[in-house]
Amino acid sequence: MLFYVVLVDRPKGRGASILPVVVFRAWHVHLGGVGSAAKQDDRVRRGGQPLIPSWKQQLRCELRALRGGRSAWAYRRDLAPSVEPTVLACLGLLASGDGETSTSDLATSHEAALWLVAIQRSDGSLPFSEGRSGPGWATPYAITLWSALAGYREPRRRAGTWLLRSKGATLSIAENADNIIGHDPSLVGWPWVSGTHSWLEPTALAILALCRLGLADHPRVKEGRRLILDRALASGGWNYGNRSVFGTELRAQPGPTGLALLALAALGARSAAVERAAAYLRATMRDLRAPVSLGWAVMGLRAFRSLPEESETCIKEAHARCAGKPDAAMGLALLLLASTEQALSLLGIPVADQSSPGRSS
Repeated sequence: MLFYVVLVDRPKGRGASILPVVVFRAWHVHLGGVGSAAKQDDRVRRGGQPLIPSWKQQLRCELRALRGGRSAWAYRRDLAPSVEPTVLACLGLLASGDGETSTSDLATSHEAALWLVAIQRSDGSLPFSEGRSGPGWATPYAITLWSALAGYREPRRRAGTWLLRSKGATLSIAENADNIIGHDPSLVGWPWVSGTHSWLEPTALAILALCRLGLADHPRVKEGRRLILDRALASGGWNYGNRSVFGTELRAQPGPTGLALLALAALGARSAAVERAAAYLRATMRDLRAPVSLGWAVMGLRAFRSLPEESETCIKEAHARCAGKPDAAMGLALLLLASTEQALSLLGIPVADQSSPGRSS
């Protein structure tokens, strides 16, 4: 095992404090040598049990390899780094590691967290990718990673202030008299793009981030909760934004449904909508192997103690579909997060005393 000393400088203009030297264990992982790296990482406890199961080691090694020697991850290895895959990758490593990997995982995550600080804009928001001038929907992701690590108080504060100011556009009930939009358009959540209507996923991500900042009782968060429940489909689960269009109910989608459940779990919100959503996801998981959708779905079910026994098999089979692909970072990260209960702690979701939706009041 080799040791390296990494010196990381805070970007100019972000504060003058001196960062401590970070010492971490380094793995030599290359795209062509992931298998050997996983074998090398197959450490055992005194009782002969692996510290990390071999299949999970493989996911971790592949995910690290896709970083490509940079401070952050991209949606695809040959693209510029982006906030979403970077945060999910760091959280996946932190959640799936052990005492032997924690130093390296923390060093990797702090390096990525400092990259997020460097690209944070003057208004507190973050672009989805470095050098982009577009919308700030990725800001909640940065808050989530900063909250999982020591430090970063000022970047978190600035990002939280921006997030509270960000609002989705609304319509009055009267403007939707014909029920073209199949939900209450007067509720304020969070949009993908400033000045547009509120959508489910950015609202759920914002709620998770604001709960990590201790703002679960903020009026914006409470209204966001009402928006999520208002968008729930009568048949169970959530679509990306609407319940129905022109009176026709839309199809539920596993990714948004899992994310909505995570946001509601962070607020301790159990309801009939949660029960119906969990039933939908349990039925859908039998055939669901898309890594990103499966990752969110499994985490949502885990948050309400409603995870089916075959979930680990589903994760392994989903990994087989994305292994070795240059755009697998998001999928690998979410599968790692889905593989362990520690992911819920990193997201700020209580992991104790949760009953399954089927037994909730």
